Amino acid sequence: MAKEPTAQELGMARHCLQVLRAVQKDSRTSGWYSGEVRGKEDIGTATASLVRKGLIQPATGPQPFRLTKKGKEFIATQIKEWEAFVAKLNRPETLEKFAKALRRVAEDKA
Repeated sequence: MAKEPTAQELGMARHCLQVLRAVQKDSRTSGWYSGEVRGKEDIGTATASLVRKGLIQPATGPQPFRLTKKGKEFIATQIKEWEAFVAKLNRPETLEKFAKALRRVAEDKA
């Protein structure tokens, strides 16, 4: 039986989802991704985690990050949960499921 995500893992999953959603929508500044916006400091940690996992990568131009092939595949495998999460951002069971999936993504060893 899989271990339940901790409160810290759930919080990180929520921030990672915010970053992935922003990457898809092309809607944030580089300062937001690096956690330089007041109240969004944890976004920087989430961005770094997604880069280490190989789900996003730095990009040139107005959008500071873009999904990698691995990131697109991750979202595609999680699409039903992803859509439910976007529609109902604060549902604990959706966040928990996403946190477990995110935990299974190995970090790239660059």
